[in-house]
Amino acid sequence: MSAPSLLALDFDGVVCDGLEEYFESAWRTHGLLWGAPADVAPAGLAERFFSLRPLVESGWEMPLVVRALLAGLDDATIRREWPALAPKLLDGRAAAEVGARLDRVRDEWIAADRAGWLGRHRFYPGVIERLRTLAGGPTRVVIITTKEGRFVRELLARQGLDFPAEGIFGKESRRPKADVLRALPTGPGGTWFVEDRLQTLEAVAAQADLGGVRLFLAAWGYNFASERERARGSRRLALLPLEEFVSDFTVWPGA
Repeated sequence: MSAPSLLALDFDGVVCDGLEEYFESAWRTHGLLWGAPADVAPAGLAERFFSLRPLVESGWEMPLVVRALLAGLDDATIRREWPALAPKLLDGRAAAEVGARLDRVRDEWIAADRAGWLGRHRFYPGVIERLRTLAGGPTRVVIITTKEGRFVRELLARQGLDFPAEGIFGKESRRPKADVLRALPTGPGGTWFVEDRLQTLEAVAAQADLGGVRLFLAAWGYNFASERERARGSRRLALLPLEEFVSDFTVWPGA
């Protein structure tokens, strides 16, 4: 088949680039939980946060990246030690508590300055247009994300995209992405899944019953060059450039 019956997309790093919002929300959350050294973030801190964003799987980790940077850790150490480092940086707090505080920061920001919050996001070139083209067609599109579904709906609505709520599987679903994919009905064209986090794709690839799902790493998203190289050499994954993603399915790798 030259087109999938079901196209599953991650949101952050595939559909939307919210690096500026992520940093600002993480900075505010860190200040509320652990205190801030100043009202304004130190010069260069945001840029270092941006470069480390591929480490983050769930929102609760974002204020911890800020915490690691403010603690004086260098980027190479943070990258190398992140899986073990992140829980230590919680300093006795629960990850769920930090994640809930981050969500409240976003809710309060939206309530106080909705235009400002929306303005900190941008959509990758051609992506919204491609989603509009697919709407109502034979390929069903769903979004599977660790972001709260209400934030996804807010951002898509701002783009004039009436995306069905039942097609958004956010953090509130409390299921790994592999479980969401497993539960979704597909058709003769199968399921294609586009994600910018290599570890997530590898976790799906390890599930024997999901062997029919075609897996694509979004080359334009939040991933490191070394991860893109791993995807290039993988038999199970394909590296997908943005220009192919926004084009007809027939030009996608392996189509």
